[in-house]
Amino acid sequence: MRIHWLRRPRHARPKNLWQRLGRLAKLLYVYVVRINASPHQVASGVAVGVWLGVFPTFFLAAPVAYVLAWVFRFNKAGALAGTAVMNPVTSPFFWAASAVLGAALTGTDWQVIYAQIRYERYVWALSRTTYIYFIGNIIMATTAAALAYVAAYFAVRGRQRRRRAKRAAEAMPAPGRERKC
Repeated sequence: MRIHWLRRPRHARPKNLWQRLGRLAKLLYVYVVRINASPHQVASGVAVGVWLGVFPTFFLAAPVAYVLAWVFRFNKAGALAGTAVMNPVTSPFFWAASAVLGAALTGTDWQVIYAQIRYERYVWALSRTTYIYFIGNIIMATTAAALAYVAAYFAVRGRQRRRRAKRAAEAMPAPGRERKC
């Protein structure tokens, strides 16, 4: 038996990959912003998730983010949502940027490393680039986590303030009408 009411109509479904990713990003944003916790807890959870998502933990990012959020009493749902930053679309960007940043910081020419990989000298390239990649990746992950913390903090705080103001406005009687208790 198909559950037809869970599926969106065909005309409302995203048509291509970019529309699907945009919808996923919007759903994650709404999910994180609507979490009923302090802005610091949610933002800290998102920052932990983003850091682990960008750092090369591969398939272990979500479980480790959940455990760290539980240990440090951050928001677990925010941590899991933060790990979604690293996906098949953004992975090549973060990997390449980490390698180039690490090469710039260590004074290594990244084109030499690229040439070694291109000419199938993988062992030499991996032994040489692992250190360079991790230097760049730690900086990229920390920067991404800091930006995610700030963005999540202000998004959650703004949402909670708007919700409080709306509830306060609904609780007040209309002008000229007294409230009966």
